[in-house]
Amino acid sequence: MSDDGLLDGMFGARPDWLAAALTVEAALAAAAAATGRITPAAATSIAQHCRPELFDRADLARRAADHATPVPPLVDDLRGMLPDDIAPLVHTPATSQDIIDSALMLIAARAIDGCADDLDECVTATARLAEEHRDTPQLGRTLLAAALPTTFGRLATTWHAGLADARDALTRVRRDRLAAQLGGAVGDLDEPALRTAFAHRLGLVAPTVCWHTNRGRMAELASALGLVTGAVGKIAQDVLLLAQPEIGELAEGRPGGSSAMPHKRNSARSVQIVACAHRAPALVATVFAALPQELQRAAGRWQAEWQPVADLLALTTAAIGHGRVLLTELRVDTVRMREGVR
Repeated sequence: MSDDGLLDGMFGARPDWLAAALTVEAALAAAAAATGRITPAAATSIAQHCRPELFDRADLARRAADHATPVPPLVDDLRGMLPDDIAPLVHTPATSQDIIDSALMLIAARAIDGCADDLDECVTATARLAEEHRDTPQLGRTLLAAALPTTFGRLATTWHAGLADARDALTRVRRDRLAAQLGGAVGDLDEPALRTAFAHRLGLVAPTVCWHTNRGRMAELASALGLVTGAVGKIAQDVLLLAQPEIGELAEGRPGGSSAMPHKRNSARSVQIVACAHRAPALVATVFAALPQELQRAAGRWQAEWQPVADLLALTTAAIGHGRVLLTELRVDTVRMREGVR
């Protein structure tokens, strides 16, 4: 049963797989035309029918279960819309995994690009906090117990370093590791010009070889997403601890309310970030568990990646968005910090 998007604002929206797969099919047709495989007119006709509103999502979902992938029914329906002389040109020379892998990489690229500004703002905000509070006294706490005096600027510097490192890892993955997939039936398709034209149209890296069962790219993507979500989660966890009324050194700019206790103010953004960060490691582990894939095409492990990676993208995007609000509106009580040191 679907939640009808009720939790999207908290944990991020799921990607539109149908739209992504159709974008990939249209890009493949355009690349085929650019390399002389098919005519430009045929590519245009195929692209004109690669529109999600022309397809029955519920019917595709039902039929996908018969094939362990939605691509065969999608291709059948797309071919059914086209003239007899063009229909056979759809999808050629790809296999289902080429479409799914390329669609997931396209979804990842768009998600990372879409949250880049928010992530940069989070990194900038932590740098600003570190500079502004370089000399603000604060009691250090180790093992959740009072330790020695330090500064809030030092804590903010820790936030900044972790977040900047995670951003750099995600940036590298986006730039170097999000690749199109075009290996054909058994991964031995050797048409570099077609592969390059295909990747270019999707804004993805053109790999030198097929990676059907070499899943390092997916693992690196999952790892980078987990690092970012964890780095934002560390900040949110610290805010939750320091915003407790008995400490009161930090506070969210716009705390949430309680349905049962009108007087209560909850650190809502921090709670949501921590929830995102708590869910991420198991998803990363699922992707890493799928690394040993059989021969030319995996039976189950490849399919196991799809939703965990999509969920990671949603959670990371949500955590970054909440983090931007949290950090740009964060209230720092320097008086309470100084009092805590005495």
